[in-house]
Amino acid sequence: MMFLKNKKKYKEQLIGYFRNRSARISENPIFVLGNQKSGTSAIAHLLADFGGLSKTIDIPPLWKTDVFKIINGKVDFKHIVKRHRFYFSTDLIKEPNLTFFSDKLIKTFPQAKYLFLIRDPRDNIRSHLNRMKIPGHFDQLPDDFIASDMGRIVMNAITWGGVETENYICALAHKWNRAVDNYLFNRDQIILVKYEDFLLDKYGFIEKLANQLHVTIKSDIIDKLDLQYQPRGDHSVSWEKFFGAENLMRIEQICGSRMKEFDYNIFKFASQCQVVH
Repeated sequence: MMFLKNKKKYKEQLIGYFRNRSARISENPIFVLGNQKSGTSAIAHLLADFGGLSKTIDIPPLWKTDVFKIINGKVDFKHIVKRHRFYFSTDLIKEPNLTFFSDKLIKTFPQAKYLFLIRDPRDNIRSHLNRMKIPGHFDQLPDDFIASDMGRIVMNAITWGGVETENYICALAHKWNRAVDNYLFNRDQIILVKYEDFLLDKYGFIEKLANQLHVTIKSDIIDKLDLQYQPRGDHSVSWEKFFGAENLMRIEQICGSRMKEFDYNIFKFASQCQVVH
């Protein structure tokens, strides 16, 4: 078994070596940014297919890199681009982790075009937890969830935004804030895309977005509009039923000021999550 794993790993490294060796970094790609589970996959696929654009959907090497080391300058992002230039050689590049150091991304690709997808944090966090099959109503995650791979991913979000908090819902809310703050800081250079607007008229939205980016139609995407590019979350469960009143109020307390910025209604702005600075 170990031999087969090593053989597979060696094969992947060999393929990666030759792909990177022949790849040329794109100077002016379209970057699709946004927090995970904000609709980035669907819009990136549809926009690329609409305009016949080559596309990169996710950059696995970035998943293995501590994003905070890039943010803090301990890992040189330009070095990552050169080392994995195959992923940065396409017309359109979608990778949510790039959102959290968008200032470095913009400096590295000053001629690129940028989209930021935003989604109501209550839907965003619910969808995130649905994908990992983690309930949203716990005050603390039970040990069996924490021990799982997905549970560890959630717990690793505890320090997002430079804030340490004991509650996993609060951690994901701070992460949503961090993504939004990166957009707000660079808003003059990034096109805002609301996922809720996309859902109202998918084709019309993609067509309008393509025109805004000067992307001409090359392919019919009608039959692709309702494809599931990521596992669908359970939208039939209300926010209060999924999170419980306390966790729902925690999200609105933490994200409230930014939600108002994007016209997301706040229903319960009361309880405050315990935060340690």
